[in-house]
Amino acid sequence: MAATLFGTDGVRGVPGEPPLDRPTLVRLGAAVAAACRGRAGARRVLIGRDTRESGGWMTDALAEGVARAAARPVDAGVLSTPAVAFLTREGGYGAGLVVSASHNPYQDNGVKVFTAGGEKADADDEARIAASVAGPDPTLPAGSPRPMERVSIAGAYVEHTAGILRTVPIPDGFRIAVDCANGATSRIAPAVLHRLGLDPVVLHDRPDGRNINRGCGSTDPRRLGRTVVEQECDLGAAFDGDGDRVVLVDHRGGLVTGDAVLLVAARWLAAQGRLPRRGVVATVMSNIALEQALAADGITLHRCAVGDRLVRAEMRRRGVALGGEQSGHVIFADHLPTGDGLATTLMILRAVFETGRKLADLAADLVPRPQVLVNVAVCRRARLEEVPGVSPLIERAARQLDGAGRVLIRYSGTEPLLRIMLEGPDEEQIRGLAEQIADRVRTEIGVEPGVRR
Repeated sequence: MAATLFGTDGVRGVPGEPPLDRPTLVRLGAAVAAACRGRAGARRVLIGRDTRESGGWMTDALAEGVARAAARPVDAGVLSTPAVAFLTREGGYGAGLVVSASHNPYQDNGVKVFTAGGEKADADDEARIAASVAGPDPTLPAGSPRPMERVSIAGAYVEHTAGILRTVPIPDGFRIAVDCANGATSRIAPAVLHRLGLDPVVLHDRPDGRNINRGCGSTDPRRLGRTVVEQECDLGAAFDGDGDRVVLVDHRGGLVTGDAVLLVAARWLAAQGRLPRRGVVATVMSNIALEQALAADGITLHRCAVGDRLVRAEMRRRGVALGGEQSGHVIFADHLPTGDGLATTLMILRAVFETGRKLADLAADLVPRPQVLVNVAVCRRARLEEVPGVSPLIERAARQLDGAGRVLIRYSGTEPLLRIMLEGPDEEQIRGLAEQIADRVRTEIGVEPGVRR
């Protein structure tokens, strides 16, 4: 289990099944508590969760493990991932845990681990924790678990995040719509915006345990786009289930992706002298148009593998303060060392207010090169060179693009999917090439339609 417990973004799976069965979660809680011994606040571990129906019992299982490891579990209830990261750091906790599967449907869940500094656990931390969970001695420390402390501490995060805009005048009549994905931002996002004097149009803020991310949020912002136009809003923001990512829509309902957000933010920060080394970090999935637009302003784009934790690591290595993913994970290191969809929204609002321009105008210079992404549900993560007929198709696609585009194929770190991304000058051509590869993958290692696992 040590080699497979953690994926790209924590531990993921189906609640009740390994590694999200109760015994493993108890051991995970104990392992996290043990790993943070010797750090400031190591006697306390903060636990937050999104709105999935499985979140309650999973929190209880983690808390039992934390208590059995002679630490004190603190239940913060429903709380966004960035809020847990911030409160873990500011509250002096030894670690933070978030029970969430981000943008996945309610049937999935997971556990994200944060260090005392509010950073996602790195590969070394995860290896130690996984080894402890899978260690040869399955006996947990003796003793009856103590009752879990329950707290309501979201106010400190609300104040911290509202501070991004507190000193900036808001134009009269400015309107914003937000889609909370029936998730962890359902209360926090409206609270922050009301604190700033805005009166947001709020969508999908009535979680029932099963409607998180369902036809809403960052993975499906269509209703938000329509609402922005119908309600004559200036822009809209759609969060994912745990609130660490956002996609925006402009006043015309047009989608503004993470790439465009990075461009707007980079130019705004550079103009203020707040873009160290005039550099930005993005993943291999970001469109080449972002790289070209930044280069025109003398800003360097540094690429890394997919995953916001890897983005953060590359930001530290490069000494830069801005990084993110095309999917909407954006990290403003001066605010928080992890993605924060609400903070990203406020940063972009600030850029809009201070420049006096509409979001659509600020993002207009990003003209993406055609990019096609095809996701194929797979039953196993086979080495592609060992899957009959797949490697020749990949090689043929690369030859046909001949330096004018990119072929990027990888397994998702959070879902049983193979992601096939092609970028090039001709959308019809790259779509055909992507589908040829996808069809072959479906035949060899695909999952039957409708089968989740």
